Amino acid sequence: MNEADPRQRWLVTVSLPIEASDRADAVAQFWEYVNTLGPTELPAFVAPYGDELSMLAFVAGAETDLDPEED
Repeated sequence: MNEADPRQRWLVTVSLPIEASDRADAVAQFWEYVNTLGPTELPAFVAPYGDELSMLAFVAGAETDLDPEED
């Protein structure tokens, strides 16, 4: 990236707790969930690269509060 480029680096992640018999099965199930739920139901977590503590959840492109204590 150069100084004229206004973009910045972001860390975007999807984390799912998955019960599986082994690592390969866990990966297969992960992709099945991703394909089934898609961006309208599956939360993605986003933070500026290097500032992971400011991570926020987004669903369908909109910021989403996933904290059940806050309801």
